[in-house]
Amino acid sequence: MSLNWRRGVVFLALWLGLGVFPAWQHALAQAEKNPPVAAAEAGDEGPGESAESFLTWMIHASGLIGLVILAMSVYLVALIVWMAMQFRKSVAVPQGLVRDVTELLAQKHYTEAYQRLASDTSFFARVLAAGVRKLPTGVTSALRAMELANEDATMEMEHRTTYLATVGTLGPMIGLVGTVYGMIRSFQVIATAGSSPQASQLAGGISTALFATLEGIALSIPAIYFYALFRNRIARLSLEVSLAAESLLEQFAPGVRTTHPLATPQPPSTRTALPPTGPG
Repeated sequence: MSLNWRRGVVFLALWLGLGVFPAWQHALAQAEKNPPVAAAEAGDEGPGESAESFLTWMIHASGLIGLVILAMSVYLVALIVWMAMQFRKSVAVPQGLVRDVTELLAQKHYTEAYQRLASDTSFFARVLAAGVRKLPTGVTSALRAMELANEDATMEMEHRTTYLATVGTLGPMIGLVGTVYGMIRSFQVIATAGSSPQASQLAGGISTALFATLEGIALSIPAIYFYALFRNRIARLSLEVSLAAESLLEQFAPGVRTTHPLATPQPPSTRTALPPTGPG
């Protein structure tokens, strides 16, 4: 399952990137050819031209830092979409699986019910199957096995949400790099232009600093929000799986208290039918 979710995230990221990156590169190339107009000229433009000029200016000012933040944004969107589809009750506790297992247990087909669980990879199936395998040693051991399986699956899902926290942490840091870089550009103009630097030259570095800060914070806010959202959803799913598995474990118990195919096989006896050897 770990390989499947990584493939899904990579696929979504590539799908989004194929549409976003060419547009960003094209706009950046246009911005290099046509630098932003002066403020006086911008005031004479119409609403449509003014909005387009601002977008071009933002892309030109962001530069490489903006491209890095854009790549992280695509990755963040892919993660959010994948987790929103996977971390759902209908996926963690499939109603079809619960219905099939309940019907088989009602007919006292315990082996078929366990095989139905073993063939499924959902959160619920993993937890209940772990408990059923331990039932021959007692209900207490089975409940403990289910608890461990629940913790293992929960930790696996929580580990995936740490990627959201990583994006939320790196976003402002990368934005800060752009901020420092933009300020260095502005001070470079002051240092090299003498006592009368041009305001338009200073504005280039300042705009880079401000846009980098804005983009880093804009990346961090949704990452932190969805991290908290999915952590709470995982905790809720863990509780619902535990309750659903315990109710079905009680129905499995009558089928494994006696000798049952699910029970642990006993080792073969070492006794032999040959007469004992010894002095006659």
